[in-house]
Amino acid sequence: MKKIVLLVEDNDFIRNMYKLKLDKAELTVIEAADGKMALDKIAQHKPDVILLDLMMPNVGGIEVLKELKKEGLVPSLPVIVLTNVLDPQIVAEAKALGARDYIVKTDLTPAQVIEKIQPFIK
Repeated sequence: MKKIVLLVEDNDFIRNMYKLKLDKAELTVIEAADGKMALDKIAQHKPDVILLDLMMPNVGGIEVLKELKKEGLVPSLPVIVLTNVLDPQIVAEAKALGARDYIVKTDLTPAQVIEKIQPFIK
């Protein structure tokens, strides 16, 4: 059975690029363009891993992590932050809220990102 990845990204171009790579890796991709949509999709689809942007409209990634922690879903549900936010305080907060990894988009290619999430979807 294919593993489910919830891709939470507000930028259509970036979301489509990652979706193509995740599809090629034979993963089922569920998409969300903001944090509220992400929380709804988590409840509906029970993903195996979440790739979570932080800077989004409506509900941001930190708020999503807070809600997941409040509901007791992290750390059992692997959340990988995928963002361009480099603030050390934000990195520390995301990890304290249960993020398993923190990836800066500009540091890795999409193929390298997929390689990094493989241990969480085996």
